[in-house]
Amino acid sequence: MTAPQVQAHVGGWLTLAGPTVDLCNPADTRETVAVLRSVETGVVADATARAAPASARWARTSPLARGEILRRAADHLVASGAEIAVAMTRETGKIIVESRAEVVRAADVLRFMAQSHRVDHGRTGPLPLENEIAWTVRMPLGTVAVITPWNFPLAIPAWKIAAALIHGNAVVFKPAELAPLSASALVRALLAGGLDPDLIALLPGDGAVIGPALVGSPDVAAVTFTGSTAVGRAIAADAAALGKRVQCEMGGRNAIIVMEDAELEPAMEAVLLAGFGTSGQRCTSASRVILQRGIAAQFTDALVHRVQALRVGPGLDEAVQVGPLVSAAQLRNVQQALSRAREEGAEMLCGGGVLGHGEFQHGHFMQPAVVRCAPDSWFTDHETFGPVVSVYEAADFDDAVRLNNVVPYGLSSSIYTRNLEHALRFVRETDTGMVHVNRPTVGAEAHLPFGGAKDSSFGPPELGAAAEFFTKHRTAHVRWGR
Repeated sequence: MTAPQVQAHVGGWLTLAGPTVDLCNPADTRETVAVLRSVETGVVADATARAAPASARWARTSPLARGEILRRAADHLVASGAEIAVAMTRETGKIIVESRAEVVRAADVLRFMAQSHRVDHGRTGPLPLENEIAWTVRMPLGTVAVITPWNFPLAIPAWKIAAALIHGNAVVFKPAELAPLSASALVRALLAGGLDPDLIALLPGDGAVIGPALVGSPDVAAVTFTGSTAVGRAIAADAAALGKRVQCEMGGRNAIIVMEDAELEPAMEAVLLAGFGTSGQRCTSASRVILQRGIAAQFTDALVHRVQALRVGPGLDEAVQVGPLVSAAQLRNVQQALSRAREEGAEMLCGGGVLGHGEFQHGHFMQPAVVRCAPDSWFTDHETFGPVVSVYEAADFDDAVRLNNVVPYGLSSSIYTRNLEHALRFVRETDTGMVHVNRPTVGAEAHLPFGGAKDSSFGPPELGAAAEFFTKHRTAHVRWGR
């Protein structure tokens, strides 16, 4: 089967010229899943120029009509869900059950955003005289640049783009280079829902070229980004220098704390799900586990046993629990981090090696790993972004919170306990934007804010707080008569 050519969308679908890059299946690199050509800066300029007048028309469109388009797009995603899920697994390596769930999540987000503008459109307030009144309205920003990662190539673009559109903005969309098929499926769903083609541009290709062109475009009013902390900081600095609004969701080194009074089996399931789901390639992954001393040895031994039993393999195999890493570069990064951890004295309790023989020889597979390391080590502060969990021992609740907060990131955290005081104190004392009690660190709810603290986030949170980023306030003062 011939691999599809990735197309850009600027007013219509474009077949690009120039050098090609073969995008390979992470589970079997002999299979090319797509052929990518990068858009050039001239195409980016054309996209942003088209978006400006389209956004002005869209801003005058009723939010209810905008929402109807999003609702129809959600229906289209669901109708094409099986095909989209297979393409997502082939381009990212994630297991098929996760890809199917992501299609459902993306559709749910579109449906939520379709209704969200009914809830908060402003407020009224009095003025000094009896024949005066004031009210506020939320106004669109204009054109928003959306830059997204490969690990959730449908859901993250969906929640950014839907939020931008429902609030009256146009979108220029730069998807991850490794996952253009999922991005294309989302754009096609929006167009099938009736969206004006000039309101959504898809710009696949080289982020080092496209990203700066978008940030620097005079037609772009704001930039929303999800990806690494290093790239996010650079985007934030460049956008701020130009006076542009910016939102960055970046890295995480999230922890699950397990106290001595916890129900241990649910805690174990949470560690396996949050630590090794999506092969550990989530910003909300639980890559650290902090165990109170009384259950530390028992829980660690059980964790090692459970991790060794995880089934690794191609994501399209329904029985597989851990798929490949997304690329050779990502596998190499994880291996280099583990090598440095060993040099620092970390103890490899299980796994960590590359799986390069037999059924694994053509993919980016590794053994899921459990590591014991010092809390003040480089590895503790480093976001590995792979199927690796590091374990730590805490003397008591206060020590566990200290270990949770010691890292530079602050996205998500969790505690397993039956002690109400510890649960409520943890909500207050953890230094993360999202807190979970007796739940894993992963997940996002469309109606609630999603965002972190410290090196994990910059700017307003996403999803349930989307209006704070994608709109500007306008206050109207009106007097009638004398």
